[in-house]
Amino acid sequence: MNITKFISISLLLASFSVFSGHSQEKAKYKSAYQFDYLCDTIKMEYFRPETYIVQIGDNITKGFTYQKFYLDSLMTHNPKLHSELFKISVKESIETMRKTGDISHVRNNSFTYGSFASDLYKDYKKNEIYVRDNISTYSFLYKDELKPQDWEILSDTATILGYACQKAQCHYRGRDWEAWFTTEIPISEGPWKFYGLPGLITKLHDRKKHYSFELIGFQEVNETIETKISKNIQKIDRKDFLRAKMGDKANQITQADLAKLGINSSGSSQRQYDYIELDYK
Repeated sequence: MNITKFISISLLLASFSVFSGHSQEKAKYKSAYQFDYLCDTIKMEYFRPETYIVQIGDNITKGFTYQKFYLDSLMTHNPKLHSELFKISVKESIETMRKTGDISHVRNNSFTYGSFASDLYKDYKKNEIYVRDNISTYSFLYKDELKPQDWEILSDTATILGYACQKAQCHYRGRDWEAWFTTEIPISEGPWKFYGLPGLITKLHDRKKHYSFELIGFQEVNETIETKISKNIQKIDRKDFLRAKMGDKANQITQADLAKLGINSSGSSQRQYDYIELDYK
C-alpha cells in the first residue's frame, strides 16, 4: 500500500492552526538537561544520552533535543554540508543494517535525530501545548491541553548544580514521577510537559527511571524562539499518534521505508520500551 495513503487512512487527523498570527517570541532564559531514556526494559539498556534544551519566553516555552536543533539548523543554514554528512551517515547505517538486520544503529547514529525527535511548544496565552514528532520519515503535529501536573511537595531537600532544591512527586499519564525544583530560580518551568512548581525543575524521573532529566546548565539569554511549523505537516489527535508510533502501524511504515533501501528489518523493530506517556493504551 502507498505509505502516504496508508497514513491518511490509518490515522485520525485533526485540523487546527498553529501560532497563527503569533509575533516572534524571545527567550529570556534557557535551561539544559541531560536526558536519558531506556531502549530496552529487559536488558535495562539506554539510548545515547541527549541534551534537552528548554527556551523560556513570556508566552512561549520550547523544548527540544540539541541533536535535532543542530541537524535542523545545519539543513537550513548549510544545506550542502548537511547533504554530504547525511549521505555518509546513511551509507554507514545501511551497510550496518544490511549486515545485521538491526535498525537500532540508525537510532543511535550521530547524524540522526535519535528516538526522541519531538519539538514541544507550551503556549501560555492559549493554554495549549503543541508537539511535533515523527514516525520514520513522516512528521506529525498534535495539540494538547496546557495544565500543570498535580504536584505533592515533600520535605526532602538536596543540592543540584549548586542550587538548593526540594522534592515533589506526581502521577502523570500512567507514570509516577519524582522531581526536584529550586526556588532560587523562581520560574515555574521544566522539561517536556512538566511545570507548575514554585521554581525551576532541576531533576525529574519516573519511578522506574525509564526517563530522566537532570539540569546541567541555566542562563539568561536574548534569543529567538523558532515557532514556524510547516503548513503541510499532518495534524493528528495525541492518543491516535501515540498508538500509531508505538504500535504496528509505525513498524509497517518503518519497514516499508527501509525496504526502499533494500533492507529487510522484519522482526528487528519490535520495541522493548514504551513512550513517556502511557495513557494512550
